[in-house]
Amino acid sequence: MEQRGELISWNDDKGFGFIQPERAGERVFVHISAMRGDARPVVGMPVFFVAGQDERGRPRAEHMRGEGLSLDRPAIRRKPAAAATSRTGRKPASVATPRKAKTPKRRPASHAGTVRQLPLKLLILALLCALPLLGAISMLSKQAIVWPLAVYLLVSIASFVQYAIDKRSAEIGRWRTPENTLHITELLGGWPGALIAQQVFRHKTRKASFQTVFWLIVLVHQVFWFDHLVLDGELLRAVLAG
Repeated sequence: MEQRGELISWNDDKGFGFIQPERAGERVFVHISAMRGDARPVVGMPVFFVAGQDERGRPRAEHMRGEGLSLDRPAIRRKPAAAATSRTGRKPASVATPRKAKTPKRRPASHAGTVRQLPLKLLILALLCALPLLGAISMLSKQAIVWPLAVYLLVSIASFVQYAIDKRSAEIGRWRTPENTLHITELLGGWPGALIAQQVFRHKTRKASFQTVFWLIVLVHQVFWFDHLVLDGELLRAVLAG
């Protein structure tokens, strides 16, 4: 038979509490699965319950309802979040799933150090360096002039380092090396080092305006050494005379 009592404690997150019978007696455990009606239990509400026992012989309510008559809604026996969702069709703000913090976008992994079509590009580099190298050797053998070889080597190293620094600055957002500075170093003889750096670091290879100036510089060096080796400097003398 139903007894009257008061719900003296209730943990809505876990879905259980205790009833104090109206007549003196031990408090009775109640689980949300025993609740009937259209609203979830709250502390202090008067209830009617059917007493029973659990497997250990402890008092337990087999059935519980509020004072008034109401239709039973199974949704009230679900977890609070699930019950709210079934009533409104959406999650309440208090139990809404927290948004994940946005992960900063990472730059694509750098492929620096991997040169595509390496044999072909080594062949092109060798062909481009052929005239300057032959011209520098000619100066060394005929006039004992060493500086062209030294200049190409040292300035190419400097140009390679410039590209490496500029590539790193571009990746971390620091102050960049001006393009004119890179071109001046190339013009002074550092273009072989610059060409190698462009391929190793994959840097400045897609900017058309930069590549145009770079290859004009390479062309100037090729013409200079062609004039020195084949035309015996006539072209240079004509340019200086004009």
